[in-house]
Amino acid sequence: MPENSYALSCFVILYYQLDTILKPLVYDNYELFQAEPIEFYPIVKSANIFIFSIIFSFSLYLFFLSKIKNFTLYSLAFVYLKYIIDNLTYFNHINVYQYEFRRTVMWLFSTPLILKLYADMNQLSLTVIHSEYHMISNFLRILLFPFRKTCYNTIIILSLSIFEGYFIYTLFNFEEYKYTRFIIYTWTLFSFLTVLEIFQIFDVHDIQLFYLLSDMITKFTMMLIINDYEQQIYNIKNNVDLQSISLLTSMNKTIKQFEKSTILTSNCKSVIEQINKSIINIIPTDKTTLKLELLKKILPFELENNYLSNSTNYREHTFICVLFTDIVSYTELAKKYDSGIIFKLLNDIYTRFDDLVLRYPNLQKIETIGDAYMVVGDLYNNDTKTNIKNMLLLAIEFMKEVKYIYTPDNKPLELRIGIHLGKVVVGILGSEIPRLCVVGNTVNVAARLQSTADANTIQISRHIYEVACHMDDFNEMNFIERKNVFLKNIGSITTYVVDTTKQYN
Repeated sequence: MPENSYALSCFVILYYQLDTILKPLVYDNYELFQAEPIEFYPIVKSANIFIFSIIFSFSLYLFFLSKIKNFTLYSLAFVYLKYIIDNLTYFNHINVYQYEFRRTVMWLFSTPLILKLYADMNQLSLTVIHSEYHMISNFLRILLFPFRKTCYNTIIILSLSIFEGYFIYTLFNFEEYKYTRFIIYTWTLFSFLTVLEIFQIFDVHDIQLFYLLSDMITKFTMMLIINDYEQQIYNIKNNVDLQSISLLTSMNKTIKQFEKSTILTSNCKSVIEQINKSIINIIPTDKTTLKLELLKKILPFELENNYLSNSTNYREHTFICVLFTDIVSYTELAKKYDSGIIFKLLNDIYTRFDDLVLRYPNLQKIETIGDAYMVVGDLYNNDTKTNIKNMLLLAIEFMKEVKYIYTPDNKPLELRIGIHLGKVVVGILGSEIPRLCVVGNTVNVAARLQSTADANTIQISRHIYEVACHMDDFNEMNFIERKNVFLKNIGSITTYVVDTTKQYN
């Protein structure tokens, strides 16, 4: 449950218990609340019943059917439902002053929620929109309500209207934000009703009916607006895929480049701020879907949904074949030549390697880090022999291909390759830029086999050798044994070097 839900729950509970608090402190202590109950027109009760049915039905939708979980919206619905229920409960049993006082208290609790919904929707704070002017006005109206029947009432209302007027005035500074006009119209409407009440243009029954209908229209409309807006954002977020994230990233980069390239006007800054807020707002906070999409894209091994659903964060695999390549003398080349030249060289190498990997449907490139290129066998189909066979053939293809690639020194490229078989763990790591990672000791051994191999050689572990030497495809392949090869953090082991002089299909 979000942290602010506890504060909102306390806020609503306080409103529901307010009658118990106000009765001995207010209702029983002031004469204006002791007057005879007013007999309202029957249409007022009918209006309350109609409003209750509308708000109650929409509240049921919010709580049980809507996918949007907005605790501020829930709180507003609870507060307003309580107010309508009280209207029906005490109908024709309280006087007009108590009726007005209950409505003013309801405003004290409901309008901050409305303003919070508006502010949250626009990623603003209540302080920024100067909501304190309205809250102070409303609070003072309640404190000074005992003067309702005195000659000071008009002066009090007009004085408090200064706060309300200034609040409405400040809202015009936020006209570019969503639904600001609605908030302005709402507060202007109630200010207009206050004027009608002061000058007694309509009788008390009509005024109360006007207030009742205005409350219903504004609060129900606000709930509809917020729910509809958040539903749109929810749908957009659910449809955001990796390509959409790429688009948003490109837009953000373009905006930043534009900001650096020119002097921005205040209007342009405002537009950029709105665009950035919109971009941030539609990026999913829960990146599970993006991670699964990335997993499907990176691992095109015909992964089924049950594979993904059975693994929340990672999955262990046994007997997975891992290959690492390394460019000989890459460090010296990187120091000697411009980064642009090195980038073009790596791009040429990896583009060729990618094309070769695509020839083997059960092999998958995982990542490139500098001059290191990593490939794994099929994680979905545990056909160890086929994986090893294709991995060895791929390694031989790599060795053939690098002969056609020249370094900036105009020398043929030299490569080292290491291959190992064993247990790995596969999963998506990270949240901002999620990556598929294959980790475990098997990966470390494959990397060490590569780093200890001689130039232009393929060094394999005993596990790979024991499977390969019994395969018909490699009956004529020559494996050269190397004893006591020291692998850092692993120890001395026996390895085998593949003779790449023979052609294999």
